[in-house]
Amino acid sequence: MDIKKLAEDCVRLVGGKENVKSVIHCATRLRFQLKDMKKAQITQIEQLPDVMAVKEVGAQTQIIIGPNVSQVHKEVMNIIGDLKEDVSEVSEEKQKLSARILDMVSGIFAPIIPLITGAGMIKAILTILVVLGLPDESQEYYILNFIADSAFYFFPVVLGFSSAKKFGCNPYLAAMIGGVLIHPNWAALVSAEEAVSFFGIPVKLFSYSSSVLPIILTVWFMSYVERFADKCSPNIVKAILKPLITLAVTSLVALTVLAPMGGYVGSVLAKGIAFLDTNVPVLVPTIVGGIQPFLVFFGMHLAIFPPLQTIQLADMGYEIVTGPGFLAANIAIAGAAIGVAVRSKQKSVKELAFSSGFTALCGITEPAIYGTIVKFKRSIPAVVIGGVSGGLFAGIFHLKRYAIATPGIPALPTFIGEDPNNIIIACGTVIVAFVVSFLAAYIIVGKDKTAVTVGEQSGIEIESDTVYSPVVGNVIPLEKIPDPTFAGGVLGKGVGVEPSENKVYAPFNGSVIMTADTKHAIGLRSEDGIELIIHVGIDTVDMNGNGFDLKCKVGDTIRYGQTLMTFDMEEIKKAGHPATTAVLVTNSTDYAEVSAVKIGQVTVSDKILIVKS
Repeated sequence: MDIKKLAEDCVRLVGGKENVKSVIHCATRLRFQLKDMKKAQITQIEQLPDVMAVKEVGAQTQIIIGPNVSQVHKEVMNIIGDLKEDVSEVSEEKQKLSARILDMVSGIFAPIIPLITGAGMIKAILTILVVLGLPDESQEYYILNFIADSAFYFFPVVLGFSSAKKFGCNPYLAAMIGGVLIHPNWAALVSAEEAVSFFGIPVKLFSYSSSVLPIILTVWFMSYVERFADKCSPNIVKAILKPLITLAVTSLVALTVLAPMGGYVGSVLAKGIAFLDTNVPVLVPTIVGGIQPFLVFFGMHLAIFPPLQTIQLADMGYEIVTGPGFLAANIAIAGAAIGVAVRSKQKSVKELAFSSGFTALCGITEPAIYGTIVKFKRSIPAVVIGGVSGGLFAGIFHLKRYAIATPGIPALPTFIGEDPNNIIIACGTVIVAFVVSFLAAYIIVGKDKTAVTVGEQSGIEIESDTVYSPVVGNVIPLEKIPDPTFAGGVLGKGVGVEPSENKVYAPFNGSVIMTADTKHAIGLRSEDGIELIIHVGIDTVDMNGNGFDLKCKVGDTIRYGQTLMTFDMEEIKKAGHPATTAVLVTNSTDYAEVSAVKIGQVTVSDKILIVKS
């Protein structure tokens, strides 16, 4: 992977750095917020070799790259420079409220996922050390414990900074407001449990350490206060007056109105989750286990669950919202991918499915979702069945998670807690989800040959040493191509196709090694080494590219069924040329035999040539 080139291509295809309002990343995705989403060339981005998929979620354009995303993000930031969020640049009225909320939540939480994960894993390691004999009264335990707790205790400070970046106000002032909510003097007032008022205004006492909603509401309000302070402050004293007004007004309104409001809402949410945990413990992990893969696919997983899991962890010391269900879902994705790998006879499919299945076992599921599950659509029910089964098992035995980390086998220590059986239940969840999804994928995918879907064409599980028809139409023998050079086999053995549609598709997995300047011909090399030329029309070089539109370039990696070219048959006829398309193996001499396997009507799912060494 050329990290720098990929970053340059991504920035260029989203409309250039001038069109980028902000860009953050999570575990696998670049999350762009663009000034004009219409400028993003989604199709071209999806065709970049190292891009798995592109999703537009709310106001975000998400480019799914995989585990290397942090390196790509670093290069992107080098290209676009430091951006200042300016909420006035994008007309939010044009967005639906739901889209704005999803974009806001994911934009706030995505940058702080590493902090939550790192602290959660320290907690998990500490739990393992205690199991192995480290006394919980030891100084080592004490130090490691407060290191991990700091991330959650000071969460309002971190969340305030992140929220300010999203709302377009001063992040340092916002972080200070977060500090106000957890100041020791405020904590002392809360502990004293005595009535407090400010100039006669009653102040509701809440503990805001580890809280989520109070600081988000406060920073949202602060963004308006800061803009007001900026407008009303004379330039000569703006440097003093603007932060004074912002801090004073925001802090007082936060302590008297907004923070208590957020505290009440958070308390209601926590009690609601506790009610479900007590009365219907199977419900949440079962549902989450079934729907989580779809939320990941549509890029909505960071917009829904992080606030809920953080609220519950702070209130109860454990959480059931995401940990159990996400664990079941991630392992189910891995099981289905590996089931496809075992069932497939194609080397490239096996390699991709096995590797992506392994990363899913570790908690990173996008490579498996986009690289295997989406292509082998019959494996999707297997993922759902496995996720629901694992989630049901977790719910029946009341699985809890005591720290936050990306659910997968490496994060199993986050399920070690007060109940010694909890980690056993977590392991059981892994086994159930994996076995059920693996068997379901193995059985459902079976010998079905329509598992791979690329673009608009439903193809087959492609075979090696085979060329599938690159166009829909009527295949004719080589010698009947109305061009003596082609018909005589000078350029290689093959066939001709009289096209009935105006698209050229990739006839195998491989790469582009040549494109004609006049756009009428493409040279390809398959993963097995077959070198192929697809020449659309006879003497169409004379058309100088008129009527032809290439969808690929030299060096591109191509997948079977991918659109490589479109052409205008009417333009070809007007120019006085036959549209007969020559499909020729240019390195025919490397093979003992190059055979045509079908003459007559074909679609892109039909084999037309087979080579034998």
